[in-house]
Amino acid sequence: MNELFILGELMNNPMHGYLLHQILNGIVGLTRKISWGALYPLIHGMLADGLIEQVFSDEQSEGAPRGKGKKKKIYRLTNEGRIRFFRLMEEPIPYSPDYELHFYTKLKNFGLISEEVQFLILHQYKDYLRYEIRHEEERLEYASKDERIPKEEQQYILTFFRHRLEKLRFDEEWVLQLIDRHRENGKGLE
Repeated sequence: MNELFILGELMNNPMHGYLLHQILNGIVGLTRKISWGALYPLIHGMLADGLIEQVFSDEQSEGAPRGKGKKKKIYRLTNEGRIRFFRLMEEPIPYSPDYELHFYTKLKNFGLISEEVQFLILHQYKDYLRYEIRHEEERLEYASKDERIPKEEQQYILTFFRHRLEKLRFDEEWVLQLIDRHRENGKGLE
């Protein structure tokens, strides 16, 4: 997912690692920060794989005498990186706790891919939600019939399962609306 994010960000403009770090952390939210210890090994691996390349900026630190100061390392996408980006966008997302964040990473890159691939990604997300809904319905049914669960505990478990089910159904309705809009106008999600 982080590789796809970096490739997507570099599709339009070269960037330095600090900016990539800021944008990525802005996307993943307050509770899931990406550390430098995770980001830079990923960048170095992508450099080694030929997906991105490093160039240096002529910008200098403010106030630094001419010819001195640290040059910024800027990363830009290679042709291999573009190919990898499109391949990652087409690949199904494995079902995992990070599925939704991975989907949102793909969604933010919809302007860079074909309508057919957009449609495919939306349908994959719909299928994932339906899988989760079925699972939540089964958990709700099981927990409501399990006599081993104390009644005072059971009511809160059922409340949580119902709430989770409502959220999943809301998300399913949302993605179905996106699919309908996509189908109606034939121009993506606009």
